[in-house]
Amino acid sequence: MLVVASPAGSVPGMAKVWIADESPLVVRGSGFHSDSTVSVVVSKTRHIYKKSATSTASGTFTARFTSSLSRQCGTTFISARDASGVLAISKIVMNDCGGMRVPPPR
Repeated sequence: MLVVASPAGSVPGMAKVWIADESPLVVRGSGFHSDSTVSVVVSKTRHIYKKSATSTASGTFTARFTSSLSRQCGTTFISARDASGVLAISKIVMNDCGGMRVPPPR
């Protein structure tokens, strides 16, 4: 699995978002305004998961979903935006899905 983080996720002091658990799906974030509503969207293989969470005084949040992340092979996109417009994006690229058939050597 190859993980690609957005530039915002790599700059100290900027908002970050990540998957903490896949079953059930849990998304965490940091660097948001305190006590703000954060809209979280996760998409993977035509499945879209949406949830709102409230950030803490320190600007972190935990969004707990009732379902698990799709087990199908595919890239996962995660975005979180607070009420003031602070945005964090993460992308997890799956590159070991198989499916590519190579003829056997002769």
